[in-house]
Amino acid sequence: MAGINDGEFCKKFTKQGVDLITLGGFNLDLETFKAGLENITKYDRKEFFTCPHHISEDIDEFIEEIHEYNPSWNGLISVNLRAAHDNSFGVLYKNKNIDIFEINAHCRQNPMIEAGTGQALLSNTDLLASMLEEVTTNSNKDISVKIRANVEGVDIFSVIELIESYDVKYLHVDCMKENVDTADYDILNRISSKTGLHVIGNNCVRTREDYVKMLDNGADSVSVARAALEGDIDHIFL
Repeated sequence: MAGINDGEFCKKFTKQGVDLITLGGFNLDLETFKAGLENITKYDRKEFFTCPHHISEDIDEFIEEIHEYNPSWNGLISVNLRAAHDNSFGVLYKNKNIDIFEINAHCRQNPMIEAGTGQALLSNTDLLASMLEEVTTNSNKDISVKIRANVEGVDIFSVIELIESYDVKYLHVDCMKENVDTADYDILNRISSKTGLHVIGNNCVRTREDYVKMLDNGADSVSVARAALEGDIDHIFL
């Protein structure tokens, strides 16, 4: 959801054909918090300001806001989580209204990579494995991993094999291709054909045609990011 992922922003989409809302990304530890502050000063990305010290309460408030707005909505709530340590996720284990923990192996801003989170996890597979072991064993949530395709030096299929070796349900794939203003449908097709995970296709979904093309190339579900900033995605899903 384009980085603006609080309850106030997301709640309106419960009336626009959406079955799952992703809140976050949220910083879970000091390293990711500092990286978030650096993203604000370097890139003016204010959505990276989330404080680990009251993140559990913040998320509960966001979810309550969504359900108060539309009590009849029975979709799922996912939280996208940035962490530099495997033990950082425990702060949210008692949040009963969260359906899905999504490990962020996706953010590509230099401060996040230098903090060891986001896209850096695609190269540091030992840490990614430790995180997967932690959340699949202790969280009592369904698990998703958001990855970025086409990262230089990363064998994404080996990373996916690692993810598949744990009790993970969703694979959220940003099908970005550098300097191309459309999704890489070929990599989506290749990933979808090789994994039994529920694949969520992401990147440059702006129209109904983009949505259908994602499905045609193997995605089980499709996520919308920047197109949601205009506040209306009826034309995509309905």
